[in-house]
Amino acid sequence: MATAKKGKPSGIYQRLKDQNSGKWNYESIREGRGLQTGDRQGAFFTRIVKPGAKWQSWVRLDGETFGAAQTALSKLDSGLDARAQGFPVPEIDDLTRGNSISSKVAAFCDANKAKKTWQAYSNSVAYFEESCKKSKVQDATREDLLAFKTYLRKQEMSERSVYNNFLNTMVFLKWCGVKVGIKKDDWPKKPEREPEEYTDDEITKMLNAADTEERLLLNALLCSGLRSGEMAHLTYGDIDIKHSVWTVQPKEGWTTKTEDSQRDVPVPEWLTKKVRERMEASERGKKDLIFFNANGGPNLHMLRIVKRVAKRAKVSGRVDDHKFRSTAITRWLRAGNTVIDVMSWVGHAKPETILRYAAKVKVRHADTRKKAESAFTVFEAVGD
Repeated sequence: MATAKKGKPSGIYQRLKDQNSGKWNYESIREGRGLQTGDRQGAFFTRIVKPGAKWQSWVRLDGETFGAAQTALSKLDSGLDARAQGFPVPEIDDLTRGNSISSKVAAFCDANKAKKTWQAYSNSVAYFEESCKKSKVQDATREDLLAFKTYLRKQEMSERSVYNNFLNTMVFLKWCGVKVGIKKDDWPKKPEREPEEYTDDEITKMLNAADTEERLLLNALLCSGLRSGEMAHLTYGDIDIKHSVWTVQPKEGWTTKTEDSQRDVPVPEWLTKKVRERMEASERGKKDLIFFNANGGPNLHMLRIVKRVAKRAKVSGRVDDHKFRSTAITRWLRAGNTVIDVMSWVGHAKPETILRYAAKVKVRHADTRKKAESAFTVFEAVGD
């Protein structure tokens, strides 16, 4: 009977999060120095190293105590011995050939090359790996995800973080091709983010720091309230130059976020004029995209452009393309436009969404502040 080289399990580890860097690392766990077999609860792992090769695979060990992990490690070692002698060991194959949660996590994170994206997903699936009691990703169930939601809340993180980690993990499972049957009510509640807007000073700094093309994009995002995906698919034919109205509508291979997202948006004449001049100078037609990438396709990296300009302008705090949309909504409302009109310009179906902006605008209006403060003027000098 033919034999195969045996992969060697190397020690027992736990994944621990570094409080300074926020990264998850494997820490070697050894008995001794006061550590007994019943100590250290949680998820335990081992590393399978193939002799003569750089290949390795992290494997989740059964058991929730160090002692149970030691037993599982011994069983895994015996299984690897049997497989090396040519005997089929399906359970060992599943764990060591990329089907373990640990292996899938590594492959998934490697597929996300952007540093911040990688870190976000890596942390989320590390939490899931710590919470889930299953070794193989295909064995994950709805119950595991419900337990995961409870586990996240025990980490004393915000509800927004609970939702984001849950979402990232669902994306990971979908990437693995695993359907767990999660229902709509199973999801953590997604907290609404408080409306934020760029200040006049921040807008001015970014526009001054931008080159001609960047400045046109920033002004387009600011003055139209379009989502970046909508802006990326906007063509010159969508611009009504005479009336300075920009139309958001589906294109071949792309649809709007919702049916209500199809709309006409009034835009300042000076901006429409700049877009028209750009079209004429570049000799482009009505079917051509206004903002395109190096290959002539939709520019789907507007966030990078915004962040690059903001860094150059030394604008800190939350910086992204969607904040221009929030700024447009807030400024429209502050200028006295009705909630109904602004809803139609930004493609919102529910007035509750716009009213969150309206409430913030009114509270910060000088007249509103004076009326609110007048109720307490009588107490201003008491005790001074």
